[in-house]
Formats: sequence, structure tokens, C-alpha cells
Amino acid sequence: MTLYSHDEIVIAIDEALIDIITQVAEELLQNPYVTGNLTFYNKIALLKDFLQNGQRERIRRVNKPPIAGTKKKPDLEYFGGLVIIEVESSESMLEIGRKQLHDYINEFYKDIARYGIITTGLYWGIYEHAKGELKMIVGLRGDEKEYQMSLKSVIRSKSIYMTLYNLFKGTLLESEAYRLPPLPNNIRSVFYPVLSHTDDLLELMNKFNIREKALYQSYKEILLRVYGKLTDDEIDKLFVTHTLLQMIANIIVTASLGKLENVIITPIKACSNEEIGYDITIPHLMWWREMYYIDKSFKNKIEEICHDIHYRALLFNWSSPIVEDVFSHLYEDFIERTLRYKIGEYYTPWWLIEFIIYNMKTNFDVTFRDKLVLDPACGSGRFLVKAFYEKLSESEDPDKAYLEVIGLDILPLAATFARAELVIAYRRATGKNPLGSPLIFWGDFLSHEIGLGAEIVKEFSEILDKIERIIWEEPRLTELDKNRMLLFLARLEYYLEFIIKKLNGNDEELSKVITNIINSIKTSRSVDPIDDLIYSLLIKLLQDEVIVQKTKELINKYGNAIWAIPIVSNLFVEFLTKIRPDVVLTNPPWLKLSELPDSKWGKKLHEYVREKIVSSYRKTIPGISKAGMSGDISAIFLLTIMKILEKDGYIGIVLPAEQSYTPKSPHGAGKLLTYAVLNKYKVDGSVVYVGDAFKHGRHASVLILRVRKIE
Repeated sequence: MTLYSHDEIVIAIDEALIDIITQVAEELLQNPYVTGNLTFYNKIALLKDFLQNGQRERIRRVNKPPIAGTKKKPDLEYFGGLVIIEVESSESMLEIGRKQLHDYINEFYKDIARYGIITTGLYWGIYEHAKGELKMIVGLRGDEKEYQMSLKSVIRSKSIYMTLYNLFKGTLLESEAYRLPPLPNNIRSVFYPVLSHTDDLLELMNKFNIREKALYQSYKEILLRVYGKLTDDEIDKLFVTHTLLQMIANIIVTASLGKLENVIITPIKACSNEEIGYDITIPHLMWWREMYYIDKSFKNKIEEICHDIHYRALLFNWSSPIVEDVFSHLYEDFIERTLRYKIGEYYTPWWLIEFIIYNMKTNFDVTFRDKLVLDPACGSGRFLVKAFYEKLSESEDPDKAYLEVIGLDILPLAATFARAELVIAYRRATGKNPLGSPLIFWGDFLSHEIGLGAEIVKEFSEILDKIERIIWEEPRLTELDKNRMLLFLARLEYYLEFIIKKLNGNDEELSKVITNIINSIKTSRSVDPIDDLIYSLLIKLLQDEVIVQKTKELINKYGNAIWAIPIVSNLFVEFLTKIRPDVVLTNPPWLKLSELPDSKWGKKLHEYVREKIVSSYRKTIPGISKAGMSGDISAIFLLTIMKILEKDGYIGIVLPAEQSYTPKSPHGAGKLLTYAVLNKYKVDGSVVYVGDAFKHGRHASVLILRVRKIE
């Protein structure tokens, strides 16, 4: 029997369930168990406020019909997926609907769904979910005469109404009103269904020729530079999945800083880093902003995605302190295991990080206080967060410690994650928001060493070249010590963000805008000589019409302050030889030299190894000519680290076991390359075999070293 369309049934069910949840909230506010638990009571009161103010999107999601060819989504979900509902317009479709419900849960909701419902409005099948299986609790059927008269009256009949009432009441009691603590497992479970939007973004990429755009081309080159051979489909999937992950990172940081529930912050703003106050977003993954303002259908789809992410973020109690290391867990769930291993992405286990730091402190009596700590392949920032806490445990001032852990990663998403993690760690440790953005940058650590710059968005290259020429012509830069250089970079990024935000969306005459910006900077700068230095540089930059005009064009296309990070990141890579960290902790990429991509970067690296390492030891290390090229890129990271390290410095690095000397590791000809690298400087320390630490089959060793440079 089919009297109502699918959409009519969905609307009627949603209206009825919102009424039921409202009644449940009213009852729970009188419940002694709830009134005796202030946190729980406040959550229910907030739920009631959402319903009274018409903010239904904060507790449930109605999924629109999918774009042709994309994965379907459940029709309705409540409380982030605790209850999901699949609607069919006829009873002949119920078995298909039940199978779809099972598939949705197992693909996207397996760690959060408690109940699944399949219904036509007349018939209701209610299932309990456990370990990927659906077990029927009850099957109900309404009165067909009432169904013919009114769908709402069927849903509100006593048996169906009370069953649904008790189900939602029980769900709220069991989940404590769904305002979840922001723990990594909860965050991973609640946001995992966002993966269903990968197909939506792929569809938009196809429809609007995104692959021809500069940001996509640049990201593709970055992936190929580091990870070698990837199919076009794998690159596309990484690109859109990274885009979703960056949106989630932005909204989590917005929430952790206490800004998410401000009514003026829209889902679009929360997903695009506009309200955080700290620049964590790299331009490549903001590709969607250009089309967002041009095409209505594109805008509608992006808004749907951002609303979904925003709705899920509102399921958490962000007044509870967020635990750091959220993003590595998200990444490991969002990116397929086989693809992560293929492209060499595995996060360093916490136990291994703690093992390295403990042994470094024990073997060499190292303290972290007042030392500059670098991770040149920082990933999600685990080493940096741990180093930050080590500094605090040694009674270092948090603001000072925050500016003494520095990171770099070639993947834009990794730099976003690491910045987000350090902001969260600072807030958790101090209860305050940090004074500025973390000193974590985007770029290729090997670029300066091998003589090939990072892959820059082509539209941005001309501006960046001009900016760098102006900055490097400033003689006062050479007079700065390493701590002052880092302070210079931090403040430069702050002022560049300020300028770019002022340029964004400002329709006044450009010369007037520039004059106002200059006056604002002049009045806000401190008496510190660093501010005088930056002020003089900014005046020169703002007086260059090409820089200002081109920057404004980029802002209009892709968004505002995101361009400050690439400018300062490029400077940071050039500064590395002057900054000279005291301690380097890292797990660099593992990629055999024989498997480097056939690209300009791969050829440059091959050329570097042959000319700078192999040729130097051809006479003193037998077999180096052939065996050296069997080495791993991680050995080149080790060499570059030793070059930039302070005169007496410390290294904790994870290498492939077959590339380092350990009695338990398998034989590997590439050991000769590592041996040659270590012979460049006076080094003492230990090599520890740690087995299959990453659970991917390739065993690891840890080198804990003290490097002494004889000058």
C-alpha cells in the first residue's frame, strides 16, 4: 500500500520524532536521576533550548537524496547516529531497506549506532545494533484506516508512540544526552560518517573540472613527490578525504577554543578556519572556496557537508578538556589502511616516542628546558606535543615552551593537524588560548639540501618570489640569533594574517586600504626591535602593487589568511641553517631510493646521493657506489638533520631496520648509505631494534645520538 511519497513519509516521521524528543526532554528535567546530576541536567536543558528555538539541526540530520552515482545515506539520524532510520515508501521494499540499514551501520556508524529503524510510516521494524549486527527488538504495524486518513495519526498511535518514546528516552539516558566528552575514540566515531561525502566531493570535482585548477595540480605534485606512484583515482580520493579532514580539524579547534556555539559562527566559517584566531589551514585544501561563491549548486552541496560536520561537532561537550592526538586517530580511520601503507604514512606509537625521549635523557643527561626542539617530518605533531609537555614538566614557562617546539611537514594536511594539536595541548595545559599560531610549517625539509624548492601553487609563485627578495635584502636579519629568528617568523605570520584579512572583501579604494593597514600596524607594534624590523619590511611589501593586487586576487578565489603560512613556511626552510635546533625528534618518511618517483624531485635526490655522498666515500667504503643507491630517503633526512643541528646536539630518529646496524635486523645493502651519513660527523649513541613497531611488516630501529661538530 503506497499512499505517500518517500519525502512525505520522511517529513512526517521527523515532525513526530521531534515532538517525542521534546516530551522526553520535559520528563527528564523532572527525573531525580537527572536533577541530581548537574552536568546531565544542563545537557537536557540545552537540548530543550535547541528544540524550542527551532535548532533541530543540532540534534538530528535529514539526509537529502544522493547525487546520481554516489553512495546513499540513511534518511534520518538522531544524536550523531545513535539512532538511524531508513524510510521506504512500500512494504515490498522493507527487506531491501533492512539490508541498506545494515550496510550503512557497518560502513559509517559501526562505532556509534545503538538502534536502527526501518519504516514505511505504517510498519516499524526496530533493531538493536551490536558488533555490526542488527537484532530485531520489535515489529509494529499501525492501523491501515488511520494510515489512509493521516500518516501523523498512525505514528502517534499509542503502541508506536510509546515504543518510540521509550526508545529515545532510553537513548538519552544511556548516552547522557549525547553531549559526549571529546575523547579521541568518541570524535573518531561521531565524525566517521562524514566519509560518506567523499563521493559528493568527487562528483563536484568532475562537474567543475577541479583537476585543472592550480590548487589540485599543486597537491597532486606534492603527493607524487613524496610517495611515488599513485593512480589518478588514489590521488583524487586522498585529495577529497584530506579536504574533509581539514574541515573537521578546523571545526574541532574552533570548538576546543570555546567558539563553536557562538550563534554568529556559521558552519561554513567554522569549517574554513575563519573564526579560530590562529592560522592552521594550508591553501591547497581550500579549493572549494573558489566555486562556493560562483556556483549555486556547488555552494548548496558544500553547505550540506559543512552543516553535517557542524552538527556532529555540536554533539560534544567542549567545555570538557579535549585530549590531544585526536587527528592521527581520525586520519588512520579515514584513509584506507592499504593506501596509508602504500604511501608510507604510519604514525609513531606513543610508547616509541616516550622510549626515545626517556633514553635520550638517560643516556646523555639531556634536559628539554630552554632547548629548541625540531621535528622535520612532524605528521600530526606527536613528537612536538610530547616535547612541549616535557618542557612543562621541567618548569619551563608555557609561552616560551610553545615557541620552542618547531615542526615541518611536506603534506599540507599534516601541518594543519600538527598546528591544531599544539594549540589544543597549550590550552589543555594552561586553560588559556595561546598568544599566536604555533611554529609549525609546511614545506620540504630536503628542498634546501638538494636544491629544489617546495611545490608552490603556480598562481602564488610570482608573489612569493617578490616577497622573499624584499625580505632577504634586509641586512638586520643576519644579526638575529636563533630564538629571535623564530620570534621574527611568528610575528611576521601574525602581521601577514592581519594584512590579508584586511584586504579580504574590502571594496574601498586599494590605496586607502593600504594606508589604513599601515597606520594600524604602526599603532599596534611594540617597542621590540623585531616589530620595527617587520614594520619596515611590511611597508615595502605593501608599496609593491603587484604583490598587493595578486594577493587580493588569490584571497577572492580561495579565502583570506591561509596565504600567510606558505610565505612564512618558505622563509622557515631557508632559515633552518641558521636556526640550529638543539634536539631533533622525528620519524621521517621511509622510501627506498630505488623506488623514488620519476619526477624532477626524484631525479634531484638521486643526483644528490650520487654526487654528495657516494662519490665522497667511493674509495674508503667498498661497495658504496652500488649499495648506496639501495639506501632509503630516511638516511638523507638524517644527514640533513646533522648538518643543521646545533654545534652539540641530540637526535632521536626512527629508521627502517634494514638501513641501520642492529644485530637482529635483516641484511640490507642500504646500511652502507646510513654508515656513510653517520661518518660525516663525530657521533656517539645507540641503535635499538624495535621490531614491527608500526604493525605493517617493515621493521624499525631507533637511533639515539649525540652529534658533536668540530669547527
